Amino acid sequence: MRFYEAFEIALKEKGLKAADICSATGIHSSYFSKLKSGHTKDVTWEKALLIINALGMTPDEFYALQTQEVDR
Repeated sequence: MRFYEAFEIALKEKGLKAADICSATGIHSSYFSKLKSGHTKDVTWEKALLIINALGMTPDEFYALQTQEVDR
């Protein structure tokens, strides 16, 4: 599963919105739009850590979520 797909699942599970993550990280909402549309495919490690931390997850927890099948 792509990073953005796991991100959306984590948002839903945590009861958060992308705007919450934007506020917590300083990452502009257009970045998430580009991830969703596929215009930005790779997330830098720095941004991934900011996002994962803002979700209240560890990198291991996010990775486990990202490697699960999409049965949600």
